[in-house]
Amino acid sequence: MHSASQSRGKDFAGAGLLVATGAGAAYLGGGYHVGTLNQMGAGFMPVVLGVLLIVIGITIALTARPPAMTAPVEAVRNGIGIATELRGWACVLGGVAAFVVLGEYGGLVPASFASVFISALGDRSASIARSAALAAALTAFAVLVFHYGLGVPFPLFRWG
Repeated sequence: MHSASQSRGKDFAGAGLLVATGAGAAYLGGGYHVGTLNQMGAGFMPVVLGVLLIVIGITIALTARPPAMTAPVEAVRNGIGIATELRGWACVLGGVAAFVVLGEYGGLVPASFASVFISALGDRSASIARSAALAAALTAFAVLVFHYGLGVPFPLFRWG
């Protein structure tokens, strides 16, 4: 079982990662034309999502308490270590890689489905059926929002 101090340490690490990722996305997105809410440019979504990630990261950091100095000792005592988290890391990184590759060669639908499916398998309690159902639902949501709602020029399917 995870201790409270270990959880707080993870909160700070996650918050820092969110802030860093958000800052990077906002900075890189600012290099493109941002536009307005009515006339969105190519940099609009990266900047908005980057700022949202920063806000969420700061909120998480403000609500977490600093970890106790005994957190590493308790983690070792409870048998919790980096090795037990490798499945989650591998699946999430594999999901991102699948989105990049399938987005380029397959289109939005296969890229979204594979990304969510592979990432969902990182949860130790995930089943293949539940992961596939989640992937199907989020793919349908992505198609509705990004393809039909926002008109993002990302083909649903791309062959070759």
